[in-house]
Amino acid sequence: MEDNMGFIKRKSKTAKNGYTYEVNFTYKEHGVTKRHFKRGFITKKEAELYEVEKKNEVQKNGALGKKKKITLNEAFNEFLLYGSGQYQENTIYNTRKDWHYFKENLGLMQINEITHTVLQSYFNDRIEEGLSTNKNIRKTLNRIFVYCIRQQYIDNNPLQFVIVKGEDRSRKKEVLSQNDLNKLVNKLREKNKFKYDSYAIAILIGFYTGLRISEVLALYKSDIDFENDLIRVEKKLVFKGLRKQDYYVSKQMKSKKSKALIPLPLILKNQLNQWLEVNPYARIVCNEDGSFVNPTCLSNQVKKIASSCEINFRFHMLRHSYASILIYNRTDIRIAQDLLRHSNFNTTLSIYTHINEEQKKQAVNEVFKIDCGNFVADSKRKNESPKENPLCKGVSK
Repeated sequence: MEDNMGFIKRKSKTAKNGYTYEVNFTYKEHGVTKRHFKRGFITKKEAELYEVEKKNEVQKNGALGKKKKITLNEAFNEFLLYGSGQYQENTIYNTRKDWHYFKENLGLMQINEITHTVLQSYFNDRIEEGLSTNKNIRKTLNRIFVYCIRQQYIDNNPLQFVIVKGEDRSRKKEVLSQNDLNKLVNKLREKNKFKYDSYAIAILIGFYTGLRISEVLALYKSDIDFENDLIRVEKKLVFKGLRKQDYYVSKQMKSKKSKALIPLPLILKNQLNQWLEVNPYARIVCNEDGSFVNPTCLSNQVKKIASSCEINFRFHMLRHSYASILIYNRTDIRIAQDLLRHSNFNTTLSIYTHINEEQKKQAVNEVFKIDCGNFVADSKRKNESPKENPLCKGVSK
């Protein structure tokens, strides 16, 4: 159906709300009536902004389709206004954070002057920086270039064949042992403050469920089914800044698999029952006034306390720990995938493969702790030839 603003609302099988919007209007170019339309807008607001922009372009240039002179910084700001609706809030938050890496150099250039050579040179100059950071910058730039192609500011994506390198500073996937978990939780509770007790329960939930920090901080008491021993995971905490008003709960999860009912272990159930007796608020993890906990503050403060106990801590370690416990206890890989809520089976498989490799190394080291000299001595006592022992082949006497 078409409304009085020149929009057409169309049914869509892929759109979350079942509809997309199309901009459709006529304009005069040198006295000739022409029609312009563009489909695929997720929200009506995006369509409205696009229509206003295009009509202004006609008024300014007398035509559509002329390449607009625009800098990368201007394109970035335009992308945030008009093109960011298809991305999750956390993605846009991280996109904003990455802007400072290029706003003073690439950002000042005209978008149509940024070529493959320019970008390759930019990333070559960053070769001593972290590989992960460089990849994130590439992703941010790619979002802007894709938007510019849609807007017909450029014809091709100059990032397409750019090779991104850098120092691999990725850390080995570390886990938290049960002993270190107990030590850390006890240390937090020794503070005898609501905030630190709240941090402690967050860590216990992460360890015994494998939930991500954004999912833990979005849990309400109503999400815990104590009767059936289940936790309903269907939302996450989104943060657009550091102020309290920048935090809110969203049901737009990482993937469809992320929404699930997961088992509530008995050991965690007991801890939650005790905590809810002293926590008067609807949120399970919260500040003393019941407000959302800042995930960065939680991580930094717990990391500091963990360091005093000689424990290395990052919140995502708890998810790695959960996965490792499942695998070491020979949980079926498909069940592990469901419990970890991985949308891609290969993600779970890669964890199994990694841990299996670690188990192989451990097994080999355990086997070859045998002292072949002693083994030979024992063989002689039993009147056995050492040649018959395959472990001692090639070992000099």
